[in-house]
Amino acid sequence: MDEPKIPLPRSLQEIVGALLFASETPLTAGDLRAAVRAVEPEKDENAEVMEVYKTCTSREIDAAIKGLEKALEVAGCGFELVCTAGAYRLQTTPSCARYVRALLKLDRPSRLGRASLETLAIIAYRQPITKGEVEEIRGVDVSGNVKTLMDLQLIRLVGKSELPGHPFLYGTTPLFLEHFGLASLQQLNELDPTLQRSNPRLKAASYKKPVEDKPQPPPETPEAPVEEEKPSEEEVETPEETPPAESPAAKDDDDGFFIDDTPDEYDEDEDEDEDEDEDDEDEDEDWDEGDEDDEDEDEEEDEDEDE
Repeated sequence: MDEPKIPLPRSLQEIVGALLFASETPLTAGDLRAAVRAVEPEKDENAEVMEVYKTCTSREIDAAIKGLEKALEVAGCGFELVCTAGAYRLQTTPSCARYVRALLKLDRPSRLGRASLETLAIIAYRQPITKGEVEEIRGVDVSGNVKTLMDLQLIRLVGKSELPGHPFLYGTTPLFLEHFGLASLQQLNELDPTLQRSNPRLKAASYKKPVEDKPQPPPETPEAPVEEEKPSEEEVETPEETPPAESPAAKDDDDGFFIDDTPDEYDEDEDEDEDEDEDDEDEDEDWDEGDEDDEDEDEEEDEDEDE
């Protein structure tokens, strides 16, 4: 007896709907694509059809998700496709919540108090944020409210500030988005245009310790010639004063004799000059003697005339 054949899915949208219905946790588009590509064709199955599903792309998965969302909305079957924190899941519509609680015999869900809800709203819009800043905004102590939100897994610790004291920084969890039916934190701005969420990057940067500007090295300049250190006046040894050299004339006056240091080539000229001087002196002496003889003769003549 032949085994009954399992029919192949009619579309990729049908496969995506079945996966979301069977999953206990929300699935991302990547999770859905990986699950579809992991199935191998069995014996006697249409391998060509299975190959089409196996080679599906991310764009085809996104198109199947959007088609499923529209189909459920049109069908009005009591559940819908929602996206929370980037993941997709099927959930009952809010209008049927009371009937579901009655079937499952669930009590009325607990509601957050006004103080806890205000604290959660401040953290959601201003995260990451310290408890001290929340208390500064509300003006009261929020230790009890923070503990309650931590127990409900609606907020969590996201780090520590580098400011003095290193206070803890708080932020929301994926369960927060799932509980309030938000796809991402960006939808908080759409709920109320007057409330805008702070930029998380700028907010986180404000808790970092300011980096001190490092002194930049001075621009390179050509090395100046190194000046030799001048010795101080005390270190400078003053040379002993030596008397100035005495000139030959000064020696002649002091010692009474003259040292001839002229070159030999000039000695002959000096000798000639001395000889000429001697001749002139002889002539002068002869001239003087002649004058004396003439004077004697004149005196004798005058005496004869007187007689």
